[in-house]
Amino acid sequence: MQVDRARAHITPRIAAFLLLGLVALVSLPSFLDHVYYFMSHQANVIQGRWDLALLNIGVFGLFAIPLALGWRWRVNWQSASLGVYGAFLVSLFVEMYGVPLSIYLTSAAVSESTTTSATAGQDPIITFEFLGQAMALTFWKTVGAAIIILGAVIIAWGWVTLYRTDEELVTSGIYAYSRHPQYLGFNLFLFGWFVHWPSLLTLAMFPILAYFYYRLSIVEEQEVMESIENKEGYEQYIRETPRFI
Repeated sequence: MQVDRARAHITPRIAAFLLLGLVALVSLPSFLDHVYYFMSHQANVIQGRWDLALLNIGVFGLFAIPLALGWRWRVNWQSASLGVYGAFLVSLFVEMYGVPLSIYLTSAAVSESTTTSATAGQDPIITFEFLGQAMALTFWKTVGAAIIILGAVIIAWGWVTLYRTDEELVTSGIYAYSRHPQYLGFNLFLFGWFVHWPSLLTLAMFPILAYFYYRLSIVEEQEVMESIENKEGYEQYIRETPRFI
């Protein structure tokens, strides 16, 4: 019976991951076109809007509040993760709205012949104005924005779940489906920015930050196991609940 229940629990997850992998494989050529186009065109790139850079750093910096407060655990690793996340935000938005170094560096290296076939699908599908600045979202920029929003929602959901309880170990709400939904949200958040803005910065920092948060989840669980009173309950929670998804 236990084996049957385990199979029933695992099979949908495996099927979902396989489907996601298939979609990613099929979409890869189109995404590479998006990357080539991004790295070879300096036209219409926003520059010198330091007000937008500071605004975005402030707004997206708010999502680090759960890490800063450390509501779930009484452990002291938050400063390291906050520093790395803050450095990513500053670098990202300075490049997006201040000095687009990645495009400057790569536009000369990516030949025009390489990108002539990469212009299809680069027409904006969403246009709007924000603080006097015209904004345009292509298909992949829109996909990236959707992933960013999903990550932000997961972070906020976890934040609300923690805020509403004083329990030593939180296993309700979104924590019933993921042991570290905050890290899952941050990784989706970072991946979304990579899809939206596939620069040298996001290409280099996303895998580093993703691994960094993975390591933090391991360290956190080790520290919690040493300090929590209900060790059996925590061990059962680990067995029954995925680390991320």
